[in-house]
Amino acid sequence: MAPDHAAVAPAVDRLPASFTTGLELIAHRALSDREDARDAAQETLSRALDAVRQGRVPAGVPLAAFVHGIARHVIADVLRRRLRERGAASGVELLPAPSPSPLDRIIEVEERDRVRGALRQLPAADRELLERCFIHGDRVVDIAARLGEPAERVRKRKSRALERLREMLSAAVGRHIPPPEATFPA
Repeated sequence: MAPDHAAVAPAVDRLPASFTTGLELIAHRALSDREDARDAAQETLSRALDAVRQGRVPAGVPLAAFVHGIARHVIADVLRRRLRERGAASGVELLPAPSPSPLDRIIEVEERDRVRGALRQLPAADRELLERCFIHGDRVVDIAARLGEPAERVRKRKSRALERLREMLSAAVGRHIPPPEATFPA
């Protein structure tokens, strides 16, 4: 069944702007290479837009979930290509990297718990703004329009909320966490 193009068009228009950075971050974490991550994000968006145009998005499946499914496949393709290239170069087949050790999993859980705890300490307005930006993928200009505020004010609020979150995380781990470098375009 083809999607209702009137309903899909706004989502398609927002898709590259709202998902590109998130897709790059997901791909970078899996691939550990910035250029491969950018390529994977662009390939994901290309496949997703083709699927929407051709009516291949299953009814009832949220567009975000559909796009993230495509991203998983694209990342797997890149990893398989790397294995083939390395295997051909060395003349032996390489095994995939082992899954995280139990210690690594415990550390990941502790880190998530620290972030959740710090988020709970933020004022509700900060939490809501960060959730709209990083969970829902809303752009600052869209949030500003919805709130009836200038985009620059919302950008500053977002920056201050992130700084407060960073400070709370620094306090939780007992050491200074430096502000992140700008690795991906906003």
